[in-house]
Amino acid sequence: MLFVQVILPVFLIIFSGYLLEKAAKLDFRTLTCASLYLFTPALTFSALMKRDLRLELVADLFLFMLLYTAAMLVISVMAGRLLKMEGETRSALHLTTVMMNVGNFGLPLAYFAFGDAGLEISILTFVLFNIPLSTLAIVLAQGGGIGLGAAIVNMLKIPIIHGVLMAFVLKGLGITLPEVVLRPIDLVGQAAIPLMLVMLGMQLARTRLESGLGFLSLSATIRLAAAPLVAVSVAALIGLHGLERSVVVLQTSTPSAVLPLLYALRFGTRPDLVAGAIFTSTLLSAGTLTVLLYLLQTFG
Repeated sequence: MLFVQVILPVFLIIFSGYLLEKAAKLDFRTLTCASLYLFTPALTFSALMKRDLRLELVADLFLFMLLYTAAMLVISVMAGRLLKMEGETRSALHLTTVMMNVGNFGLPLAYFAFGDAGLEISILTFVLFNIPLSTLAIVLAQGGGIGLGAAIVNMLKIPIIHGVLMAFVLKGLGITLPEVVLRPIDLVGQAAIPLMLVMLGMQLARTRLESGLGFLSLSATIRLAAAPLVAVSVAALIGLHGLERSVVVLQTSTPSAVLPLLYALRFGTRPDLVAGAIFTSTLLSAGTLTVLLYLLQTFG
């Protein structure tokens, strides 16, 4: 029943995006800009404004993000060295194992699984994991060719971050926006979740599996099998429990992120392997996430 109630709806929307891309060949760049600059910031801002922000939760999730990212990077680096992968292949492995699809896939998945009750947690997780996705991922793709300072500047240009900061400032000052302002922002934000999944399906329709069966198997194993174990361990270490634990573990056990593919294409970091890993892990996650969700709901 979990597969039918939670996982299947996610994949049906993804499949609709896949079919849409095959049939219509829409302007993907325009949809990306609309999601990045309008729908997703609106979702983030409205969701945070409607809730009492818990600074303790923000601190816990930030610590989780740091420890989880570090642990996954260590696992990926060790695997690459043990298998004596060449530089670009190693970078592709890091991009597809350390960086998960916490947004396009993870946010809608968490919403379908936990509803409004888990929305604050899932949005904060989404926002915080955009930090390594917008900094560390660029560094990995360039093989260290960009400074961390420049990567941080690039991160601060992301509109999602602006939405979060604005919500925190208004909440901190005790300012409540009128309904005539909040309602349209909320309505626009509601379009973000289905749009993310449709865009993921469109991206998968553009992906071509070309080579590297061994690489794809290793990447999928680390991303879908090792990552949940790391997430559970880190959550236990910092004392996350209940709904907070379930949301963050589920959301960080998702397939490989799509954004690193753009970095791989830009810097020539084996985009064929990165694209293949995204496609493979997304398909296989239908099974792994069903099992994980069952375990989370059974054992809490």
